[in-house]
Amino acid sequence: MSTIMKAMRFVGDLDDDFYKDERQRDVWNEASAVGFQFAYWITLIAAAVLPWVAGRTGAWISLGLVIGWFICSMVVLRYAQAHDVDVYTSMKGLQPRSLVAGSVYLIALIGVVAQLVTRPGDGIATWAGAGVGALVGATAAILGVKHHQQRAKRREAAEELL
Repeated sequence: MSTIMKAMRFVGDLDDDFYKDERQRDVWNEASAVGFQFAYWITLIAAAVLPWVAGRTGAWISLGLVIGWFICSMVVLRYAQAHDVDVYTSMKGLQPRSLVAGSVYLIALIGVVAQLVTRPGDGIATWAGAGVGALVGATAAILGVKHHQQRAKRREAAEELL
């Protein structure tokens, strides 16, 4: 076992007696997944909002949050891969939650760039705001089309059963 895998087992406290009970372990693993996703979304949303409401200071904090968010995501993927689990094999195309997460991530990056790369008074805020608005609109449109397609498929399936 590699050093990084040993470190992950230590961080996850995976050798604790608690994990010997199968049901307890399964419930805890599900609760941990929910907690990870909750922290994931809170961090991503905070990273997207901070540059816009707290200026350059918020952009630096946002950058730190995005980097931490990315590292945690990579640790989860690496741990799964080390145990021969490829999360991408079971995915059926672009999921709505992935689209929303990607959009929120891009909003955070646009805000960071708008605050940190430009000088105050350059007028970048208008263009950055337009970019965010276009991104939000495109995401909403794609989600709307996907929702409509799913409803049509369900309606067709229900009609075939009759």
